[in-house]
Amino acid sequence: MRLQEIYAAVKRATVAIVMEYPGRIPARPFAILGSGFCVHPEGVIVTCEHVFKSFVDPAAYTRVMEAVAKNSGKVEPFPELAAARPHALFLGGVQGTEVTMFPVPIVNAVTKTDYDLALLKLHKHGAFANGYPTLSIADYSEIHEMMEIGICGFPLGEGLHDQLGTVTSSFTKGMISSIIPASGIAREHLKGFQLDATATNGNSGGPVFSIQTGKVIGVLQAGAMHPNGYPIGLTKAEPIYPIFDNVLVARMAAGVTPPT
Repeated sequence: MRLQEIYAAVKRATVAIVMEYPGRIPARPFAILGSGFCVHPEGVIVTCEHVFKSFVDPAAYTRVMEAVAKNSGKVEPFPELAAARPHALFLGGVQGTEVTMFPVPIVNAVTKTDYDLALLKLHKHGAFANGYPTLSIADYSEIHEMMEIGICGFPLGEGLHDQLGTVTSSFTKGMISSIIPASGIAREHLKGFQLDATATNGNSGGPVFSIQTGKVIGVLQAGAMHPNGYPIGLTKAEPIYPIFDNVLVARMAAGVTPPT
């Protein structure tokens, strides 16, 4: 596959995580809370827990987290999403001067409480009758420090549209500057990746992928800050592997609530 095709596939599978504001006219009827990407054709989105937390009722979130604590950190479901009206916004295509975007309702979610990770289950959508576009996961054995990576997502949320006119997701690139806690660590002990790459609010939850293959290694989590409070151009990615080391993705794809 040509690199241009690889990056187009990444863009198709990357989504904006948005919350609707019906009747908010003339302002846009939604706000971009973060980014995410699809890993299963039945509509399973990976994002960060802190992105998900931003559209969950605080009381419901506290209740579920208390249940997690009582159950020794086991993953808990978040079924009460209807009131928040969260959606995943997919790029549909470009025809002439028109850009088509498809909002798809999020109907369920779980979080991986020992990482800043969440899985979101999507409603079925006629535009994706043959399955949602997905990204593949990189083999951990292929990952190394100094590896070139790309990031796809929605930096500054919808603010980038206001400043530059950007409508779709954006790419940035860099490299893995450090594997956390150390290069050569076994996959089950991997805590994340330090990246020499630019990212802002809105990028959180987007895929971090190999420039050469388009396969995902991690989930963009946050930027590092200097002690005096300004960004220094380093970011952290959560590892993608913990959510595939159990049956979370398969159970979410099947519409089965993960065990509590």
